[in-house]
Amino acid sequence: MYKKFIELFGKENLLDQALDTTIRMLGSDLEMFSASKKSLRDRDNAELPFDIYEKDKEINKFEREVRRNVLTHLTISGVHNIVPGLALVSIVIDVERLGDFAKNITELAKAHPTRLDAGAYEKDLGEIEQTILIRFDQIIKVLSGPDVELAKKMMIEHRGISFRCDKIMGDIIRGINTPPNPSDAVVLALYLRYLKRIASHLTNIASSIVNPFPRIGFRSKDMDDPE
Repeated sequence: MYKKFIELFGKENLLDQALDTTIRMLGSDLEMFSASKKSLRDRDNAELPFDIYEKDKEINKFEREVRRNVLTHLTISGVHNIVPGLALVSIVIDVERLGDFAKNITELAKAHPTRLDAGAYEKDLGEIEQTILIRFDQIIKVLSGPDVELAKKMMIEHRGISFRCDKIMGDIIRGINTPPNPSDAVVLALYLRYLKRIASHLTNIASSIVNPFPRIGFRSKDMDDPE
């Protein structure tokens, strides 16, 4: 039995291992998002420097690894650290979904014949993309810290990103500054939807550091302008 315990826990706590794996997953998500964005917005083809589907499979494998580590930890230690364990299981769901949306953006790039030009919304879209890239770096810092204040900042700023995506999508639907090419209009609307969802999943992860377990994925009660 002693040998089994050594095999299970090794030199570090299984929850620590699960957190390290989760942060690695986020690094892969960032790599996938950055590459998929470039394939859609910067190139006239959908070429990527790696196989995004294999990268997605790797993230799925890591998600299962995190779940196994958390389950083993809770099985051995009982209720000790149960909340961090449950929070990690919740976090990896959002982390896995980030990879899925990066994959969706790649599929948009493959379906679109040339680089996506947002026309009148080019400046706004570029700023949204840059903000999301920054938020990937921020969420890795949040989990590595953990950095509660940075997590709160991310949660507060989320509404602005969501509003900007919704505003442009609404304009496209109403025919305001809509790209003249129907293909561009459709792809732009879908891309904005994916960007909004990516931002939401990043914010959900931040909420796991700020909120008690029942409120993960929701705004903190002490924040202004509650949803």
